Amino acid sequence: MKLSSICLLVLSLTLIGCTLMSETKAIVTFQGDEGFEDRLSDLTEQLTKAEQFSYQEKPVAFTTLVWMDTLTYKNGQRATALLGHQISSSLKTELVQRGGQVVEHKSGQAISMSKHASYYLTRNLNDLSENIEVSYVLAGTMLEIKGGVEVNIEVIDTDSHLVVSSARTFIPNEYLPELNSVFMKEDKIYRGQL
Repeated sequence: MKLSSICLLVLSLTLIGCTLMSETKAIVTFQGDEGFEDRLSDLTEQLTKAEQFSYQEKPVAFTTLVWMDTLTYKNGQRATALLGHQISSSLKTELVQRGGQVVEHKSGQAISMSKHASYYLTRNLNDLSENIEVSYVLAGTMLEIKGGVEVNIEVIDTDSHLVVSSARTFIPNEYLPELNSVFMKEDKIYRGQL
């Protein structure tokens, strides 16, 4: 009887410890996410201040942010290879929430079905919707510098090719905990910061 009580006590303490560790991890992740979200809100605020950028009256399309040195979105040695996609998608959400007219240029002509899912977004040129009209395109670059990533965004008028709005921010590595946790170098997986 005494042995079963001891086992029950050890099991209870183990479960409590696991719960506390799980809660601690969630708090750390939330702090990083909150800092990242603050940077995105700041970028959106900077972009929407420009009077020439009529984002509530004219349609905007968003592109993937690219690395400044290569003008591509991906580099196998960068822990933040998908960062350009994440920033673009997050800014799109922010602008829609502020009443912007956002056009999804990756819209398909119809919903595609597979055995496991339904799709409407596509990168297949033959499946894209035709005649999508936009007045602005949001584009941008990223540059890895010590301690994080500098992000530069510009909104380009599709008729005049003039930059009608721009924004810049610095995102520290600690605000990107999930993106920086694993990276590839010389075909080997590494864990840690950049």
